[in-house]
Amino acid sequence: MSSSNNILTEGPVGKGLLMVALPIIVSNFLASIVEVVDMYFIGKLGDVSIAGGAMSISIIMVLTTVIFGVVTATAAFVSRAYGSERFERIQVILSHSLYLALSFSAVLAVIGLFWSQDLLLLLGADAAVAAEGGRFLSPMLMGAFIFVTLMILTTTFQSTGDSRTPMFVMIAVNIVNVVLNPTLIQGLGGLPALGIAGSAYASLASRVIGVLLLVGAMYLLPSKKSGPVRFPKKWTFEPRLVMDILRVTIPSAVQSGIRSFAFLGMTAIVALYGTAAVAAYGICQRLDMLGLIVVMGLCTGVAVMVGQNLGAQKVERAEKAVRIALVANASFMVIVGLFYLRFAEHLLAFFGATGESLADGIPFMQIVPTSYFVIAMAMTMGFAMNGAGMTKPGMYAAIIGQLIVQVGLAAIFVLMGMPLQYIWYAVVCGSVVVFLVDLFFYRRGAWKMKKLNLGGEEPGPA
Repeated sequence: MSSSNNILTEGPVGKGLLMVALPIIVSNFLASIVEVVDMYFIGKLGDVSIAGGAMSISIIMVLTTVIFGVVTATAAFVSRAYGSERFERIQVILSHSLYLALSFSAVLAVIGLFWSQDLLLLLGADAAVAAEGGRFLSPMLMGAFIFVTLMILTTTFQSTGDSRTPMFVMIAVNIVNVVLNPTLIQGLGGLPALGIAGSAYASLASRVIGVLLLVGAMYLLPSKKSGPVRFPKKWTFEPRLVMDILRVTIPSAVQSGIRSFAFLGMTAIVALYGTAAVAAYGICQRLDMLGLIVVMGLCTGVAVMVGQNLGAQKVERAEKAVRIALVANASFMVIVGLFYLRFAEHLLAFFGATGESLADGIPFMQIVPTSYFVIAMAMTMGFAMNGAGMTKPGMYAAIIGQLIVQVGLAAIFVLMGMPLQYIWYAVVCGSVVVFLVDLFFYRRGAWKMKKLNLGGEEPGPA
């Protein structure tokens, strides 16, 4: 296989970006449908279940930071190996990423088994919310290895430019989840009604299907049998490669951890305003993620484009891909922001907000979407640098923007006795500072010279 056959390192940059990003956008959209289904049916269970689910998700985000760091590192190393045509290293990188991610998921399983409710109580949940949230949090943490394996396999496929295979797998995952969610939550077809726990079991079961389908694609599809994405025939252990992956993983994990702790801090601050406020915040956060579907897809495509083109020593193509994505993402999020501003009440009501939680959520949807285009540009630059394997700038942006500015301002507003809407202004301020920090490091350009050692007999190209 030669680089001339690789559309990501040859030919029109925009076309290459669209070809890798479009299936990822579809995959993200399908994944978001899973989230929408969860939101919808959990929303039918009332504010206690909504709050328990929202607080559980915030804890999951904190506890899975290392896993997201490994996923980021996997994307950087695999895309660099593919772009530099060192295809034999992809299997080795995949296996070592799994070593790291699965080791940490074992720790999560123990936490989920013994301390789920304790974590929710520590976050400030009352006894009813902690009991309900624990029924969701415990199986999600105990089954973390399933989510981890699916994420690592999906990222490996995408980083070689094959984002279509994970897209088709996500279709199947989505179908299974959409069927199982109401079935297990409400007890359809004669099955016991599991309530919020049913949502967790549906998520786990659908991801098991996803893992099996991706592994099957590796070995059973004729077009994939001779491809670079597969498990190694001989599982080896290279301490040097583990250390190199960790050098990229750790700042990314810290970045993800800081973002998650900031979200956790914001949830705790919002909890001071009551259960309805937490329920509103949980719904609004999910709506935020829905709005970012296209942006996330393009950003992931940019990370792959940057990694492969730096591997092929084509820096200008990497820069051009980032510029195209910056314009597209910012423009799209302006439209999303305007849509959310116009239909805030209807969107919140659809996802279960009523009465007080609806009243708390509407100001969020009138304030935060005004900063969506800034968030989109920050994400694009952050993903580009992550794709190069340069993960420290994102860590600095998270520390300064989200932890210090966003949470700090929110805490000050609470101490001053300000109403809830001021907390939403703190979110906007944090987003603007994240953008400014990312812009500073992106413009410095050190990411374009970042080297990754892929291991094996020769070092990877810059």
